[in-house]
Amino acid sequence: MKIDFLTLFPDMFRAALGESIIARGVEKGLLEFSFYQIRDYTENKQKKVDDYPYGGGPGLVLSYQPIASAMKAIQQKTGEKPYCLYMTPQGKVLDQKMARRLSKIPHLAVLCGHYEGIDERVIEDFVDEEVSLGDFVLTGGEIPAIALADCVARLVPGVLASEEAADRESHSDGLLEYPQYTRPAEIAGKKVPEILLNGNHQEIAAWRLEQSEKRTQEKRPDLFTAYVERRDRDKVLYFDNSATTKPFPEVSAEIERIHKVVYGNPSSLHHLGLLAEKELKRCRAVLAETLQAAPQDVFFTSGGTESNNWALRGYWEANPRNGRHLIVSAVEHPSVLETARYLEKQGAELSILPVGRNGVVDLARLEECIRPDTTLISVMQVNSETGAIQPIEEIARIRNRRNPQTALHVDAVQSYGKLAVTPSLLGVDMLSVSAHKIHGPRGVGALYIRKGLRVGPLLYGGGQEEGLRSGTENLASVSGFALAAARMAETSAERYEHVCALRDRLVSGLKEGVRGVVILTDCSVSSPYIVSVSFPGLRAEVLLHSLEMRGLYVSVGSACSSHKKNRSHVLTAMGYGPSLIDGAIRISFSGGNTMEEVERGVEIICAEAKRLDRQRRRTGRKG
Repeated sequence: MKIDFLTLFPDMFRAALGESIIARGVEKGLLEFSFYQIRDYTENKQKKVDDYPYGGGPGLVLSYQPIASAMKAIQQKTGEKPYCLYMTPQGKVLDQKMARRLSKIPHLAVLCGHYEGIDERVIEDFVDEEVSLGDFVLTGGEIPAIALADCVARLVPGVLASEEAADRESHSDGLLEYPQYTRPAEIAGKKVPEILLNGNHQEIAAWRLEQSEKRTQEKRPDLFTAYVERRDRDKVLYFDNSATTKPFPEVSAEIERIHKVVYGNPSSLHHLGLLAEKELKRCRAVLAETLQAAPQDVFFTSGGTESNNWALRGYWEANPRNGRHLIVSAVEHPSVLETARYLEKQGAELSILPVGRNGVVDLARLEECIRPDTTLISVMQVNSETGAIQPIEEIARIRNRRNPQTALHVDAVQSYGKLAVTPSLLGVDMLSVSAHKIHGPRGVGALYIRKGLRVGPLLYGGGQEEGLRSGTENLASVSGFALAAARMAETSAERYEHVCALRDRLVSGLKEGVRGVVILTDCSVSSPYIVSVSFPGLRAEVLLHSLEMRGLYVSVGSACSSHKKNRSHVLTAMGYGPSLIDGAIRISFSGGNTMEEVERGVEIICAEAKRLDRQRRRTGRKG
């Protein structure tokens, strides 16, 4: 492809296009650029290229004669008239469709406009198309012409690595917003680092920071030490991932996409409604695949709390002949315990299953509790305060042996996306999951209901979700949920190993750094994502806020119940006394936490715990 530029500033073009990634197209022989200085073609003795408008009028415009002479020179040189583009604010706005069309024309001439305009005869005699860059640039001229050339040339086959790259990196739809960092491969005889040629902006920014840090450390270690102290002081260490997780960036982008593009109601019969319904169906299939379940067995809710409420109330109310006896463990989430107590007031008989010191349910007691009229058992897979993992498969086997008609519900909010969660393999009938624990959005979850199980609705209305959960589906959040779930499923094994290493380092570091610290979590039977730690003699709330002042965020017990004044029901059920419970904090990880963060976290926790203990000893009060 050949592009001729008629301009008053050819050196600007040479410099700009020489720095662009499309310079590689020139090196490969795919592109040829020629620059024609309009001033060289004027016949005016003073080398003027502008004149009063043809036919009269105020101001000066680009003259006809030098343009006509320059175009004649191009035709004599090439033997053909090029397709001529005139850059003007009044032209058609450049978009991807236009850029692709222009990239298929073998010979273009780009005429740069004048701040006052151009002789109308030039447009009549030579210009084939008038082009603008819309609101981005309000003049014709060189900068718009450079941008146009860069956009079009990127779409010429072979200039970029692939057709996909050409589509992605041509930036005519979002001016100058493209991921490729455009640099020549060599500057002044020195090779440009590969990351500047191939990396994205985020990678390049990280690389530049790394290089700056290295130079400062080598040349000014005093400044580097102060910099590190300030950086560490300002850095947020988030160890409260069991309360909620930071959404993946792509999840936030997906939610925004749905809001902008797929905004129809899935229940509507028009085209936008059908698009939304199709998206909802796709998301349901993604969630079902992560559970190895059928899509028709997955129902979207507003989160774990609703899913748990629905499972208990919906099943109990829909199956009155199965019995009135419920069993839940003593360490369940409040959304299960409080719902069970509500049903008890409605006539259910409730048994609370005890746990051992490690937080695991007493299986012998479970076997004793199951009766012919036991209608439902609800046990969480991973405890939200201690991380204790319940033996769900063994619970299912005991249920099958004692009363196979009893339904089994599992709250898998803290295990989904982190441990193996397959309802059919676990032997469960209902299973609750939530998006915001796996880097998805808040306010959306799901309930798995085994095919054939009778469960009544919790909400009545429009009959969405097969008539079982009314209310317009929160499609944007559902889509973000599906994306987060798929990503967690793809990387769960490597994340698990990584978090195990983080947990082990945390535990060993705290044991080494603080005398008298008590690890309440039994790591041999617990998820590595959650660790409960107690500092006897200290008040957990005081320690929590001291850590927050250092940029480190943890929890006191479960985030859903930490604002209540009473002591943790979980630690109480495990048999711990007031001193250990009052000094207990929960540290919870995500796969995004790093070993560096854990090392820094251990340092801060140890320092603050020791400081508060010294203060307590001086004042004689609880720290």
